[in-house]
Amino acid sequence: MATARTKTPREVGGGHLLLIPLESRSGRLFVLMLTLGLAAGLAHQIVRPAVAAYRAARATWVADLEQALSWDPRDPALHRRLARAHDNLGHSTLALAHLVNAQHARPTDAYPWLELAMMLDRQGQQAEAREALATALRLDRHDVTIRREAALLSLRWGEREDALEHLRYLLAVDPTQRDVAFHLARLLLGPEGDPLKLLPNEPRTVKSVLAAAVSSQDAVLAEAAWQRLTSLEPTVTQDVARRYLDFLLAEGNGGGARRVWRSMVSNANAGTENLVWNGGFENERLLGWGLDWHVAQTWGVDVSLDRFVAARGRHSLRLTFNSFPTLNFTGVWQLVGVDPGREYRLRALARASAFTTRSGLKLQVVMPKGDQVLAETPTVVGTTNWTPLEATVRIPAETSLVVVRLRREPALVPEGNLGGKVWIDEVMLQ
Repeated sequence: MATARTKTPREVGGGHLLLIPLESRSGRLFVLMLTLGLAAGLAHQIVRPAVAAYRAARATWVADLEQALSWDPRDPALHRRLARAHDNLGHSTLALAHLVNAQHARPTDAYPWLELAMMLDRQGQQAEAREALATALRLDRHDVTIRREAALLSLRWGEREDALEHLRYLLAVDPTQRDVAFHLARLLLGPEGDPLKLLPNEPRTVKSVLAAAVSSQDAVLAEAAWQRLTSLEPTVTQDVARRYLDFLLAEGNGGGARRVWRSMVSNANAGTENLVWNGGFENERLLGWGLDWHVAQTWGVDVSLDRFVAARGRHSLRLTFNSFPTLNFTGVWQLVGVDPGREYRLRALARASAFTTRSGLKLQVVMPKGDQVLAETPTVVGTTNWTPLEATVRIPAETSLVVVRLRREPALVPEGNLGGKVWIDEVMLQ
């Protein structure tokens, strides 16, 4: 006949385990009490930190934080918060005690050491602050907040190279800090310093710096990132270059846009000083972006490349009109990078066929914003052979980007519907 489990202690792994028959009432009661005890202990571990977090979130006074801490005395975040509160009140001893408790509660946490360094610095104890900061960096060199504060502390202590090292790190890894880090580092370098030295050596990271600079409209950082990127990666992808080009054009930076454009497309202006890109319309198509010709669809005007009629080369631009006399046309234009304050000559060759109107087609140079006309050529009308259109333009100071466009103004007096064709070729700004 089977016997019940033994009730005598049995040595297990150096200790003793008391085996109680579960079939007995006392055994079931023991298991129930044990379960309740474990549940109570688990609830204690969960509830008390939750209560502490709830009270801390609503704390407005030091006493409130102390009450929250009583629910979870080992919470390092609460100790750090109390340390800051006491430090603000001038209770340096209490503040230090809380930071020490935070360090003991989580020895691998770098933040108590960082806050200790900042507190010691405020108290004028720079040697001790340096040691605390070194410990924080040793525990976590990759935390961007720690690196930012380390840069600021290094600046306060006059440690220029250490500050630059931390700022370079922020430039490389933290998009939210890039603008501030770059401009602060430039101040440290001084007017003779090379800002390219501040940027990382990895092309992928430099691309992200460029994208962030464009997004934040930081022209200085964007220019430095572009120069750095082209030195690391001679062939920059079209997408990256185009985004930077669009940024430069929006900023009105004609010189920078011209440099980027020439790195992106084949040099159709090789051997000439013509600033108008593809002025002879020899490329197989008009790109419609960047510094190439843009064509806006306009009712009553068909714009296309003519591969059979040209003043020189193989192509010209043909405009076919079938519209009312009130046509107000500015649908063909190009952004052109120029030198501020310089005088240029605008020239083109034009030909017309059955283009009968009192208001013909002309070339204009205008400002990109506001449509201020800087210069315009005479108009072409009627039926003519290739005829030169010319004008002189003086670029205003501090202007490096203008628009060259074809313009037809509405007729000022009544006339019949507009018809006929006009060809334009060899557009130049020199």
